[in-house]
Amino acid sequence: MISLVFLHSASKQESLCKILKQLNVFSHVFGAESVGHCLALAEKYPQAIGFYSVSKSCRNLASKYWMAVGNKDEEALLAFSYNASGFITPPFKEEQLIRVIGYVKSQFDCFERDFQFNTMVEGLCKQYGVSKPALLATLRQQLSKATKPNMVGIRTENGWCCLNPADIKWIEAAGDYMCVYTLSESYVVRTTLCELLRRLGEQHFKRCNRSVAVNAKYVTHLEQRLNQQRVVIQGGESFKITHKYYYQFWQVEQR
Repeated sequence: MISLVFLHSASKQESLCKILKQLNVFSHVFGAESVGHCLALAEKYPQAIGFYSVSKSCRNLASKYWMAVGNKDEEALLAFSYNASGFITPPFKEEQLIRVIGYVKSQFDCFERDFQFNTMVEGLCKQYGVSKPALLATLRQQLSKATKPNMVGIRTENGWCCLNPADIKWIEAAGDYMCVYTLSESYVVRTTLCELLRRLGEQHFKRCNRSVAVNAKYVTHLEQRLNQQRVVIQGGESFKITHKYYYQFWQVEQR
């Protein structure tokens, strides 16, 4: 992202530019020297996020996303009537800037996704010689027939990752966390077992007890040890099956 700053006060503009550079959010931070310079920069970088002093001319500075800089309630009302994305007041603080930049970035990301989607749709329409409504109707029809997606995004202790439910062998609760064991790795996820199974697709898994669910495709057999039913999965791991879940999920396996 690129930011473009043009304030009535040169000292405030310099201060704002300095903080924006320190945040390391923008690849470039430009300080405009005049209205003409600002318009030229905005034309060159149409997706830049602007920081402008509130005035009647600020709505003509050509930035799709911009934040107004001012002190008074009247300035805020004027700015939002000109479709400002946010309003900040000096003295500038990092916390305030991070908050408003995050909001504008979410708007920017939505616009980028819409732009990319529309570009893709237009390209497909040209490639196959169909109208946009016809293509979208076909996509909606295919989506209605589709099963749950193969990949599911989960947030682990080390960040986000995508997992294929078919690759998960079993899930085991550990306090407020779920340990997810796949064919090659294990992950720790802060969620409940019910919520995680809902997201992964409950048709893949069978509950053994309150703490464990196993992927049905990796089950090798059931066995009884000391009047206790257990399920054994590929790799040799075995888990106790309580009466509640035995009659709900496993009784059919014995027939």
